[in-house]
Amino acid sequence: MSISKCSLDYEAVQTVLDDIAQQANGWCHFSQRDRQMNAAQFTQLLVLGWLHHPQASLNELALQSERLGFTISPQGLDARITERAVMLLASVLRETLRYSYKRVPLANEKLASFSGILVTDSTQVRLPDALRSVFKGVHGTTALKLQVTFDYLHGQIEMIDVTQGNQADQTCQQPIVQAIPNSLNLFDLGYFKQEHLRDMDRQGAFFVTRYQSQTAIYDPDTGEKLALESWLARQTAHDLERACLLGGRTRLPLRLVVRRLPQKVVNARRRKARDKARWEGKTCTKRHLELLAWDILITNLPLAEWRLSEIFALYPIRWQIELVFRVWKSQLGLARLGNWRIERILCQLYAHLIGAILGVHMTRAYRFQHAIEYSPAKLMDVICHFAIDLMQWITYRRPLSHPCFPQLERAFYRYARKDKRKKVPSTLQTFIHLGLS
Repeated sequence: MSISKCSLDYEAVQTVLDDIAQQANGWCHFSQRDRQMNAAQFTQLLVLGWLHHPQASLNELALQSERLGFTISPQGLDARITERAVMLLASVLRETLRYSYKRVPLANEKLASFSGILVTDSTQVRLPDALRSVFKGVHGTTALKLQVTFDYLHGQIEMIDVTQGNQADQTCQQPIVQAIPNSLNLFDLGYFKQEHLRDMDRQGAFFVTRYQSQTAIYDPDTGEKLALESWLARQTAHDLERACLLGGRTRLPLRLVVRRLPQKVVNARRRKARDKARWEGKTCTKRHLELLAWDILITNLPLAEWRLSEIFALYPIRWQIELVFRVWKSQLGLARLGNWRIERILCQLYAHLIGAILGVHMTRAYRFQHAIEYSPAKLMDVICHFAIDLMQWITYRRPLSHPCFPQLERAFYRYARKDKRKKVPSTLQTFIHLGLS
């Protein structure tokens, strides 16, 4: 991709770390006057400094301050990390998510028929004990939970909500809020609620999700409750589907799509289910174990446009958000927040999240270019490497013809390409093989 085509992406980064940071300062009053370090410089130093080196000390961050056109000591930086600094970075994070980015969809005609492919999931972030009074995890731990919606089609983060670590996913409203007309929404069983599915359908949004075995389904012709395990036991086909009404409270008309699993997979699933039940002091029912022999999905996608095999290709897109979480935790340091005072931990958390969003934004146009698929993890590696160069570009508002950007482009091409996988194709390769390009 040429510099001219991606210039708006880089200019958006400058807008977030400069203009939006200054606007946020007007709300939280972090810097009353432009003195040693203003709000934009503070934001840029923490976001890009920790993006370059996630475990950087205050001394290492202070060392980078000269690249931003000012000088501050480690002690001076520590003194600026206050409640107002936390408010500043939290405000920048909120506005970073609200910013109107240029939308760059994947070059896939079938997938591009959706207005977005929205994947919602959560991840736990363990925290130091200093935050125990603020964030409560499960089993007495100190943790927060990030509720995240990722648009796979356009490669951007749509929403992040920071909650208590022990909050149930089912209480999260993000799937409903993000379910815009003609969007495809993917999520796991933790978000399954028949009223949520009904509301999505009413909003003109599509979804594919696993079937929650405790939810009743009914025959649309007779209205009688369907004994799913008995119906499946009579089937001989590998793949099958039928129309159904979901839920006693909603009776939502849906497609039930089913695929028989290999016995080796069935045995592993049943063993895992028994181990989990034993750990929780429960016993698996016979019905539950029988249903584990099948992959069972429900969807409101129209039969005329989406075949059963295509639906089973769509649902694994949900795992792309796990790759996002892996990058955030292992590469960007979200899993290794320091054991500092509360204000410093929260500043580190919000700075990491701002850097993560900007990193996803800057690399989204490169995910698939000229029949070459790129690795999100490798793309982020390149961004982290060039974070210090981005500091100077933002500070001095250098033109996009600056050597930093051709170098960044070349690094993407040379070092971020995904390894070819013949035995286990990538999600995008699966769609291409199915003729969904």
